Order: sequence, then structure tokens, then C-alpha cells
Amino acid sequence: MPIQMEDIRTKYGLPPHEEILAALDNGETLPAPFYFAPEIHRLEQEQIFAKSWQYACHESAVAKPGDYAVTRAGAVPIIVTHGRDGELRGFVNVCRHRLHAIAEASGNKPLLQCPYHGWTYGLDGKLKTAPRSQREKKFDCSTISLEPVSVERWDQWIFVNPDPAAEPLSSFTNDIRTHSDQLNSDLREYEFQVRYEYDMNCNWKLWAENAVECYHCPTLHKSSFGKTYHTSPDDYTVDSTDHTIWHDGPIKWLPGDVDPAGLEGFRFAFTFPSSFFALDDYVGFIGSVQPVGPEKCWAFVDMYAKPGADPIIVKEWLDMWDRTLIEDKKATDIQQIGYNSGRVRTGRLLLDSESPLQSFMRTTVNALAM
Repeated sequence: MPIQMEDIRTKYGLPPHEEILAALDNGETLPAPFYFAPEIHRLEQEQIFAKSWQYACHESAVAKPGDYAVTRAGAVPIIVTHGRDGELRGFVNVCRHRLHAIAEASGNKPLLQCPYHGWTYGLDGKLKTAPRSQREKKFDCSTISLEPVSVERWDQWIFVNPDPAAEPLSSFTNDIRTHSDQLNSDLREYEFQVRYEYDMNCNWKLWAENAVECYHCPTLHKSSFGKTYHTSPDDYTVDSTDHTIWHDGPIKWLPGDVDPAGLEGFRFAFTFPSSFFALDDYVGFIGSVQPVGPEKCWAFVDMYAKPGADPIIVKEWLDMWDRTLIEDKKATDIQQIGYNSGRVRTGRLLLDSESPLQSFMRTTVNALAM
């Protein structure tokens, strides 16, 4: 049954769409129920994650014919394949028989076989064989295929959108390309090091909002990110539009008292709703945050290092980023308790320092069309 907007507003006492946007313009945050209401979580799955471009994997995961990579876009399980014809394709990772996953992990095979009952598909998604199907009248394998999704490259990154008729990825990223093209060009040369994964007891928006502002960096990350980079408002730059957010700031500290003068520093890009990538002179990363439930989310971050970079600094930087992200997890988990309390309806932003939050929240509200 479709979610009724009026029912959500009535149940949680939410104002109309236009009033929420006006409150955002005045520096208020989204109302607290946006961060715990099951109905809003379900609506976000339908209106945001089922219709948005999200990072899936590095190009190396699907570099050869037969390669396939398993990922998710919100509640939608997805498999990206590299066909024998060289084409990348994406499908809902669900067998058309009884909806078991076609693959549970990435790999390389000439055909995709569901481990439940053995239905077998080509890398183009078409059903090739189904055991015992010859005993069925009017069963025609050629009429059955995996459900398609949209797939595009963004330089070395593979993005997916569950909507098979999605607008091109570039229509959402054009306004950040002047920054990100140079960032991605540098990051292409970096070498994979480790994947960090984090399970959070908070709504996905809390974690994303934390990622797109650095007002918290001098306090929450004073011995990690805040120690490593200049984060004052005069040094740290933020820029935001409806679907993309950009940060950059200089390095202020290196192990062994190495002078950071002349280094390019930290650069960070976020694409709504969930993907982010960053780079400095030593390490880089790309990752995604995904909702698991109204008050739970999961994030992964693939870490890379610049070839030839000082291994002492690389190790320090990898450890620093893990500490930083663990600090973020702790903070957003505690925030969730505050949102659940029911005693504080909205927060109050400092728009000079937290303008990306205002942009992120406005895009969320407009996507939900409340």
C-alpha cells in the first residue's frame, strides 16, 4: 500500500513541505521524526535510494569479461557484470524464480547460477536454463531475464542506479566536475590498501550530515583529522549544490615535523545521497553509507595510498582515518538518542559553517516531496 503523506504528517505532527523548507532557510534542521520514523525510512528507500546514483565498486572489480561485483543501493541488492562483449551491465541481484540472490560475493564466472535451485543466467541477464523446466508447459527461458538497473563509469569508479531509466550520472555531477576530475585523475594512480566497515546505531542521514560538515572537526577530531588538517573557517573551504558537496583544506601536520608547505592538501567530494571520495598527498578513499533501518546504517570506505609515498606517513594516515571514522560513529550514535527523545523538535544550524547541511537537508525534503 502506498505511503500517504498526510498520514505521516498527522502521525508525527510534521508541517507541510513548504514550511519545512522555509524553516531550513531560517537555519533550523529537519524535524526529529525524519531520523526515526519507519514510514519516512520506507519513503526514502522508494523516493531516494531506488532512484539515485550510488557508488558500487572500483573499475578493477569488473575489469575482465566474466567479472561481476555485488553491491547494494539502499534496499536493492545489485550485481554488476562485465559481459563477453565488453559491456558493463547491472541487474537486481535476485533470481526470477523465488528471489534468492544470484551471487553473494563478487567473482568471475562465464555464467551466473542461483545457488538455491540452479537457475542459470548469462552475463547479459538472460535466463539460459532452469532445471526441470522442460517438464513445464509453455515455459520459455527466453522470456525471462534479471531485472536491469542503470550502470555508469565516473572515471575509475562504477556507479549504479536501481532505476533502469535513470537520468545520466553527469546530470547530477556536472557542477562538481571541475574539482573531481582532477581529484579522480590523481586518485587513479593510488593503490588499494584496506576496506574499513562501520555499523552505526543511527539514521543514515545523521552519518551523512556529519560527513559533509567540518564544524565538528576541531573538537571531535582534535587528535585525528583536526590534528592533521587546518579546519578553521578561514582555511577550510566548503561548497555545496543540490546534489554535490565539496571540501578542501591544507595539511598542517606531518610525522617527523616534515614541513607540509607546497602540498595540495585534503580534497573531498560528496554526491547525494550516499557516496563520497577524498584525496590528499598520501592517501585517498571512496565509500558509501547505506540505510539498514530507521535507526541503523552501514558504511564502507576503500582506502588507497599514493605509490612511493612515505610508508610511515601512509600508516599514520590510515590509522588516523580509522580513528576519525570511529569517532564519527560514536558521535552519530549518541545523536540518535537525542533525536529519539521527543523533547527537542529541531536543531539550530550555524549557516556560515554548516551550509552543506542545509543543502543536504533541502535535497532530502524535496526528494521526499512532503
